[in-house]
Amino acid sequence: MTTQSIPEAVQSLAQLFQGKSRDEQKALLAALERAGAAVYRALAAEEPDADTKAELLACADREEQNAETLEG
Repeated sequence: MTTQSIPEAVQSLAQLFQGKSRDEQKALLAALERAGAAVYRALAAEEPDADTKAELLACADREEQNAETLEG
């Protein structure tokens, strides 16, 4: 993915939410938050800098918290 394709990806993501009920949107967003957490953890696993690794893991934790809020 290039930085030029990011707006297209955002549009594609927004389309996933169209026509869905509020509960379906929350469930979808929670799933995406959990997927984001997995990406942060994968990045952290390969990060050589300890401080950056810790920040990435903290980001993953926040993504999980967001998912829990949406599911709660």
